[in-house]
Amino acid sequence: MRVALTRALVSVFWLATALYALLSAIPFASEQFLGPQLVPAVAAFASWHRWISMAVLTVAAAGLAPQVRARNAAVLLLLVVWGVVSLLAFATSGLTALAPSMLALALSFAALVPAIWLALLDLRDPATDKAPAPDGDGALADFTACAAAALIVAGTHAGVALTTGVPATPRWIADVGRSLILHLVVFSAIFLLLSLIRGGARLARRPAAAEAWLARAALAAMLAWFAHGVVLSALSMTGPLAVASAAAFGTALALVVGPRGTRAPGGVEAALGGCVPRWATRSPALAAVWIVVVMTTVAAAHRAISGFDWNFTVAKTIALGSWLVALAAALRVVPGWVKLPARSQMAGAVAPLIACVAVLALLPLASPRLSRSDNADPIGRDASSRLIADALAPAAPVETGLYEYLQRHTNIPRSVHVDPVSVDFAPVAASSARRPHIFLFVVDSLRSDYLSPYNAAVAFTPAIGRFAVESTVFERAFTRYGGTGLAVPSIWVGGLLLHKQYVTPFAPMNALAKLLAAEHYTLWLSMERIVETIVPATPAIDPLDAGVSVSDHRFCRTLQEIRGRLGRLTASGSSVFAYTLPQDIHVATLAREGSRPIDAADYLGFHAAYASRVRRMDACFGEFLDDLKRRGLYDESLIILTSDHGDSLGEEGRMGHAYTIFPEVIQVPLLVHLPASLRPTFAANPAAVAFTSDITPSLYALLGHVPVPPATIFGLPLFHRAFDRPATRHSAEVVASSYGSVYGALLDDGRRLYIIDAVSLREHVYLLDGSAAGREVPVKGTDREAGQRAVRATVDEISRFYKLGVSGPGPRIMD
Repeated sequence: MRVALTRALVSVFWLATALYALLSAIPFASEQFLGPQLVPAVAAFASWHRWISMAVLTVAAAGLAPQVRARNAAVLLLLVVWGVVSLLAFATSGLTALAPSMLALALSFAALVPAIWLALLDLRDPATDKAPAPDGDGALADFTACAAAALIVAGTHAGVALTTGVPATPRWIADVGRSLILHLVVFSAIFLLLSLIRGGARLARRPAAAEAWLARAALAAMLAWFAHGVVLSALSMTGPLAVASAAAFGTALALVVGPRGTRAPGGVEAALGGCVPRWATRSPALAAVWIVVVMTTVAAAHRAISGFDWNFTVAKTIALGSWLVALAAALRVVPGWVKLPARSQMAGAVAPLIACVAVLALLPLASPRLSRSDNADPIGRDASSRLIADALAPAAPVETGLYEYLQRHTNIPRSVHVDPVSVDFAPVAASSARRPHIFLFVVDSLRSDYLSPYNAAVAFTPAIGRFAVESTVFERAFTRYGGTGLAVPSIWVGGLLLHKQYVTPFAPMNALAKLLAAEHYTLWLSMERIVETIVPATPAIDPLDAGVSVSDHRFCRTLQEIRGRLGRLTASGSSVFAYTLPQDIHVATLAREGSRPIDAADYLGFHAAYASRVRRMDACFGEFLDDLKRRGLYDESLIILTSDHGDSLGEEGRMGHAYTIFPEVIQVPLLVHLPASLRPTFAANPAAVAFTSDITPSLYALLGHVPVPPATIFGLPLFHRAFDRPATRHSAEVVASSYGSVYGALLDDGRRLYIIDAVSLREHVYLLDGSAAGREVPVKGTDREAGQRAVRATVDEISRFYKLGVSGPGPRIMD
């Protein structure tokens, strides 16, 4: 037992180290996950890694003391090398210093070595190896075990779905049936694989050992497929290095899962031995207890991460773990229940194969949920069924080479050098007229349907409702990017960007910063990683939220700080531009704060944790507006309330924004209050399609500069002089994910959204009917053709404008 626990601790530590180094090697993950420290536990692991390493080394030395006393050379070498590496780490900054590079990737591979090393020491053939069971009992026992595992897993994940808010409607019940079919199909396929492994092993001189290693090879292949297709693709890592990384992690995990300490019998059971502790194999009752404990943990883990996942990646990982535990436990227990008389051996061998074929024939009954043009998963929150459906679904038809083309032009790594291109909407010089104060509030993840001007059912934003009466409410506003990483820079640039985080120096492209500098604005900016990168340093910046971590930026606190500065405006007469990106309702904030509401109000029909924080922000915003009015500044101010993107709050089981661009993510609020001096001069069409990237050209126009977009990928002014004609848009406007090769085209004047997902190879069409999530409809050839043509043309135009030369197989992932 001591050896098994030591081995488990060592393996977990080094696998976690390898994973952190791999994330550091991926530019996107480093920039958007590790850098902002979205998960405090991960940041703490990196900061304390050297001390944790020494502590785990001490425990490992104690746990492996018998091997040390026996002078086991392999164990001694492992401990000595580990100790040297740990001491050397104190001379460096440790994991926190890692940046996207081949060094980080090499460290990731190196960190897998201790776990593999210790596993290989433990994976010598145990004395309890048994020959494979006779054909009759063995086949029937395997099929029964696979069927039992399917029922356990399907039941667990259906229960998770039911307990996380999915109503038990007739559709839900039908979906449970489809989920059960999917699981039976998958585990029937696993039964066929087991049969091949056991049959092939009988040809070897040592069948039990051969069976165990064949099973480990199959498990390694499956885990590598999962790592590549589910985990790394979600992190936008593709190409040969992604394949190599997936293979390395798959191999390491397959070896770690089968420790000798459990005294599992030989063969497949030994390969999965680490999934079942020794005590759980002593009786069927104890095995049942172990399964209940694990599946309860699975359900709790799903609930814990449901509000903060990355395109279901963590949920799918948990689901895969539940498969392995259920299968391992069933294979250890079921054979004791299945006993056939000698005369029934032949039937026991044939019947499972017939049953398996019958189960596989049921797959068409689940096919309505396997279409990649249908985002509705088998059960809205059932990650296990989603994993199966995504794996079995065919790729959506696209123009030849489009998936590869989009992947090459997305998340362009640092190794591809791109010089900045100057973005200029108009020659700018300071005007003689008094400039209005500008307050630009971009509330991270704010959805329009949680504001009363957009949704009559909202009763918790009275201040924003009053503000809307005195402002222009753009009814069909969109972000250009479904994620902060590019959504915020697109506002400052005033258009679409090269999909790279980031082209530096960024200043030549920052059209808004140029305008503010020319007009001599004082800049009150909430400083965070993106703003520090895209806004040039200047004495005009007077930071907001100084010394406050970006994850702790809160709208009320920032507004209170701004209100404390308003006296300067009335005294000096200078003009100010204030900008903040509050994190009150970001999915990471909600997760850290327990995803619970902050008051006892009734938010029936709304996500309570989210809505309660919107209510709090609304109250503070109202106090800010009242303060402006008391000081006589309200009619001298241009106030913009918007968001960088929306968020999924349970639609079809989706949570957060990941790299998706579903309607609830790209539709945003956009309210603009003009100062009294500009209202008689400018007009707008609030029913027209608008983008957050239109804010910068709009400010050019409102400050007296006639904006001319430098290319078709840039925004248009939302306001025009009353006697001028408003600018017109393309028939199809393109939106995109900030983090993955997922693009969309707004068709029919923004009434339909076509999405082409080059990560999961699927497509969607949504009718934008005024609701948050729209209504998904089947993909028609006309929408596919128009959408793909618009996406390719726009990506081409982005590449031309920013002078990107991408050729050959595409840019590499690493520096």
